Amino acid sequence: MKKIIRFLPALIWMGFIFYLSSRQTTGIGVNSYWPRFAIMKSFHLIEYAILFILINFALNSNLISIAASYFYGVTDEIHQLFTPGRTSKFTDTLIDLLGIIIGFLLFKYVFRPLFKKLKLSK
Repeated sequence: MKKIIRFLPALIWMGFIFYLSSRQTTGIGVNSYWPRFAIMKSFHLIEYAILFILINFALNSNLISIAASYFYGVTDEIHQLFTPGRTSKFTDTLIDLLGIIIGFLLFKYVFRPLFKKLKLSK
């Protein structure tokens, strides 16, 4: 039961990503190509960095968390194949992977030391 509760934030975040992927992107960003591109791809980085952190919180395994996060990114792109107004791109999964790596680095060098420090201060 404790594992399910620890995994709940990741499941909610996956649902949020699924919801965002189900919506058209025509109203997001500016009309110019490059600023819009930067905004849209930064969403990928942020979404999947957070997803990795939440999955790693639940599973406490870097490798499995990386694999699970990337697998979800791939399935998200497949989902977008069937979503009107969306496209599916392999390069987006690579941007997701970069976000996952950023999440890994944040977890390893920022969050984990912070958690250890907080435990020591009690």
